[in-house]
Amino acid sequence: MADLPESFDYIIVGAGSTGCVLAERLSADPRNRVLLVEAGGPDRSPLIAMPKGIAKLVSNPAHIWAYQIAQPRRPDEAAHEVWIRGKGLGGSSSINGMIWSRGEPQDYDDWEAAGATGWNAGSMIAAYRAIEDHGLGGSTLRGQGGPVHVTPRTYRYPLAERLIAAGEQMGLPRTDDLNSVVGDRVGYYCHNIRKGRRESGAKVFLRPAMKRSNFHVLTDTLVRHVRLSNGRAVGVALVNDARGRFSVDCDGEVIVCAGTVESPQILQRSGIGDGDALSAIGVAVRHHNPHVGRHMLEHLSYTMPFRLKRNSGIGHRFYGLGLVQSVARYYLRHDGPMATGPFEVGAFLSTGVTGPRTDLQLYLSGYMFALGDDNDPVPLGNIDKRPGLTVSGTLLRQTSEGTIQVRGQEPADGAAIMPNWLDSAGDRRSAIASIRLMRDYVAQAVLADDVGQELIPGAQVQDDDALLDTFRSLSTSGLHGVGTCRIGAEGDAVVDPSLRVHGVEGLRVADCSVMPRLITGNTNAPAMALGWRAAEIIRAAP
Repeated sequence: MADLPESFDYIIVGAGSTGCVLAERLSADPRNRVLLVEAGGPDRSPLIAMPKGIAKLVSNPAHIWAYQIAQPRRPDEAAHEVWIRGKGLGGSSSINGMIWSRGEPQDYDDWEAAGATGWNAGSMIAAYRAIEDHGLGGSTLRGQGGPVHVTPRTYRYPLAERLIAAGEQMGLPRTDDLNSVVGDRVGYYCHNIRKGRRESGAKVFLRPAMKRSNFHVLTDTLVRHVRLSNGRAVGVALVNDARGRFSVDCDGEVIVCAGTVESPQILQRSGIGDGDALSAIGVAVRHHNPHVGRHMLEHLSYTMPFRLKRNSGIGHRFYGLGLVQSVARYYLRHDGPMATGPFEVGAFLSTGVTGPRTDLQLYLSGYMFALGDDNDPVPLGNIDKRPGLTVSGTLLRQTSEGTIQVRGQEPADGAAIMPNWLDSAGDRRSAIASIRLMRDYVAQAVLADDVGQELIPGAQVQDDDALLDTFRSLSTSGLHGVGTCRIGAEGDAVVDPSLRVHGVEGLRVADCSVMPRLITGNTNAPAMALGWRAAEIIRAAP
């Protein structure tokens, strides 16, 4: 830190999926002095590289931010929900399930229709093709030779094949690449894993960039706010244990890439947001924009564990002697059950509630999570020792909008996060339909010799009111939030299609928070593609 220059051309806030891509691409020009500021630490843990290390990462405060949600699920109970995000270099790409899901082309055309001019299917597919090194080879949709290796198949086992066959019996077409078709489909998920090791944003993009003399990284450093002068971003106010409070100047642009939860908070602490709300906590209003921290859309998931009649799953591979063998196999050969993500099999289908488009994503695995984890942020920690399987269904087209509003002037003050889950009648109908569809899935004939007791919600829970009640109580955030700094026209959004913050010069936001609509799938791949496209826009700017 003693060698840190006094000013930079670009200051990037947040080393997540988007920030890592931007940092690499902008620092590739040796004329650009680039600083990347990350609130978490380095990504040195071997559990990050090991795909199944996720089970330990998602509950370790060294690797996650745990956000306490202010809103209770029911009016008669206290708030207890927690959302997690990745902490450290790579952000959530260092702790997530590594599913490489790109969404459907219509998702991006919907962005453009919502005001994100230029962010259409054509431009985003081009970005994906640029960053991918796909194991299935290149095509008009897939990339080959890019920096991110995408593995189409890893560890397989007989029950996984029968889980796919069950989808086929429901009428879902099987595909080798869930990203290459739209509509109903079933198959193995692709993962951003290379030779048994996680391909995080930090590993793929930051490692080469950190060798450059024009690129600097500050870890374990919080951004208090963006410094503004005469309507322009001129630097960032920082704090860390080594130096306390200090500032760094920016001669060019500050690019906030802190994610859907943190990016609006940084803008709000900088005086950009709803003027009345900011004045109430003593933040000087620099630009009134009531859309900052609003319009949050998020996936909502419900997990159903089932006991197996026979030991046909792989739960026994994760405890006792089985775990020892799995870990030994991983370190000897970098394959086996520890070399893949938590869910191998995936399906996309329509509940029929929101129209013909896909609105439900299924994650299936040949083990079940311990029942004591029901209210954990992500059910990826303890695995039940009994033979079981898991079906987790995620609602993809939620319309209920949430909000994020800072409580004070400093990062430690936190924010009030209000998801407003299931506010809309359509979301409630989708929730009920999703449980019924998951039951239909495991009831297919090919699984008859495998599937035993339904543990959650239990076969006795049948009518619509009871299904909605259990969904409201036990569902969890999909951790794919968007929209809190959405792209669109001034007066209706936070940033313009070039990601420039409305009303402020020299300040952009680039991460999932700018996405104006939800994605049909996971958001890690879209966040990286967004970073690639953002770099093109920034480098082309006069």
